[in-house]
Amino acid sequence: MCKRHLFILLMFFYALITVASNLEGKQERQIPVIIIVEVKPEIVKSEEVVPLTITVSNGLSSSIYHLTFSLTSNDWNGETYNISLVDIYRNGNTGNLYLERPKIDVPIAVSGVTKQEIRPGEKLEIQTDERKWKLRDGWLPGRYTVTIRVDNLEVDKYSTLSVLSEPVEFEIK
Repeated sequence: MCKRHLFILLMFFYALITVASNLEGKQERQIPVIIIVEVKPEIVKSEEVVPLTITVSNGLSSSIYHLTFSLTSNDWNGETYNISLVDIYRNGNTGNLYLERPKIDVPIAVSGVTKQEIRPGEKLEIQTDERKWKLRDGWLPGRYTVTIRVDNLEVDKYSTLSVLSEPVEFEIK
């Protein structure tokens, strides 16, 4: 009986050490769908457009689909469909400034969303103006850190993905 308890105890500690070693360091991606966000130029003048390019890269072995009204910025915000501004911070402050997503006013002539195919190994770019999202206190001058999420990427008829970007930084002067 004593050997059995010792064996169980040793197995418990082995499992605990294995789990703890896997948690150390940076976590690796489990699904190879990556969102890359760029704001160019990185310094934007106050009251100007904050040009945001969101790139969805498909590292899967089959196509995925981004459902959207548009891939480029328009006056009725069609490109913001399934795009979320998750975290936004100004000047290193820890309080999230996010307040409201853009309202999408679909024109009567637009019949619905389209499926934009992203084949294996390919990318899809979405361009918008970050100022379309409302912030607490507005878009004041300062250094911003933003994380974007692309929602409802269709993998197959049973699965969808929502994928976060790495934080991106830019400045409004």
